[in-house]
Amino acid sequence: MKYPRQHKWRQNNPKQTWAHQCLRSAIKRGLVIQAACESCGDPNSEAHHPDYDRPMDVRWLCRACHKAEHRRMKQGGGK
Repeated sequence: MKYPRQHKWRQNNPKQTWAHQCLRSAIKRGLVIQAACESCGDPNSEAHHPDYDRPMDVRWLCRACHKAEHRRMKQGGGK
């Protein structure tokens, strides 16, 4: 059976999956409020976890800024 890419990623990244689930639950319960992108102000933002051991400690970034942050991190820019 061929698994979708997301399923494979979840199997290979259990800590990240746990952090995403914790945050999603907190947002649903009203414990965390989604904010606009901290870089450009776009209200359509997504969570970036600098540290997966702290699932509620996120930076809110739009998709473009989030991708740019991951590129910066891959190039050795740190967290």
